[in-house]
Amino acid sequence: MKFLKKVWNLFAYAGVDKKEYRKLLPSVYKENQQILKVFSVIAAVIFFALFVVSALSKGFANVNAPTYLVCGVIMLVLMLCVFFLTPKHPSLVLVLVYVFETVLYVFGIFVSMLHAEKPAVSAVAFLLVSPLLFYDFPVRLSSQLSIVVVAFCIIVKLVKEPEVASTDIWNMITFGIVAVFATIFIMQIKFRALSQSRQIEYMSQTDLLTGVKNRNHYENRMQEYPELCSSNLICIYGDVNGLHELNIQEGHLAGDIMLQKVAEIMRLRFGEEHTYRIGGDEFVAFRPDDRPEQVKSEIDGMDKEITELGYRVSFGFAEQSKENGKLDMSELVKEAEENMFLVKKEFYSKPENRKKTLRMH
Repeated sequence: MKFLKKVWNLFAYAGVDKKEYRKLLPSVYKENQQILKVFSVIAAVIFFALFVVSALSKGFANVNAPTYLVCGVIMLVLMLCVFFLTPKHPSLVLVLVYVFETVLYVFGIFVSMLHAEKPAVSAVAFLLVSPLLFYDFPVRLSSQLSIVVVAFCIIVKLVKEPEVASTDIWNMITFGIVAVFATIFIMQIKFRALSQSRQIEYMSQTDLLTGVKNRNHYENRMQEYPELCSSNLICIYGDVNGLHELNIQEGHLAGDIMLQKVAEIMRLRFGEEHTYRIGGDEFVAFRPDDRPEQVKSEIDGMDKEITELGYRVSFGFAEQSKENGKLDMSELVKEAEENMFLVKKEFYSKPENRKKTLRMH
């Protein structure tokens, strides 16, 4: 039973866990998009070049001109879809991948049928190569391969002479089986590499103690925020009060728990992609295109929630409108930090806070 489950996992999810595959989907879409961009351009250029050459030729090559033209137009449409539609609709990439492969399979079968007296070569070549270009479940790629093999065998039986047809059918079935096993093996390697790449990226971008984005990712994304908002951008700067004192009084584990709780509350309020730990006790979050009143209300609620846990955090707030399509990120963060220091100064101006900033556990 365990063996069958492992085989099914290999066939269905390329050997990765189902949950891990879902996490990999954005990377799968991205990889397929890049591959499809390249090969749709190459295919369109080749088909149009073949059309021009065949249109200017005489004899048999001239007969192929309409086929090359139709395939070239389809590839051109695919190319435009990949460049202009998939950035906004990434899930569309897989549909275009299968359209791309279907065109190649149909073309290979059609060309093979033109030489009724000779064994098929084009169809077998596309059968072996096409499924290995992209990323997807082996079960889906193999299902498409099976449909192509069945369709090819039926058409060959109807069009070619029995002796040639028999050779083509056995070749197609044999190489179809080879293609299925090759697809399973290659997809396993591809998805394992993709999973490892995602883990490396996660570790390079994430603060492992708190689970929010780290300073490295913060520095890299700073210049992207002007492009992520259309009207304004709000920065929230938080500094934990009393971390040093808590580490001394109750140990570093207690300090770690406090940072984790604060990070979790901020992440729930402002999102995983917009919350960063940029220092030992400093956090920054961004909110694109929102009303200042709404964000202030959320900061008040967040401050109350943190206080109820026995912790205190000083929050600074700053907003910048996107005038003439520009935002000064450094100035925005600096203003939020300065406002945080004002709140922190007010907090420590109270005698009870200077003596004890945290509830003792």
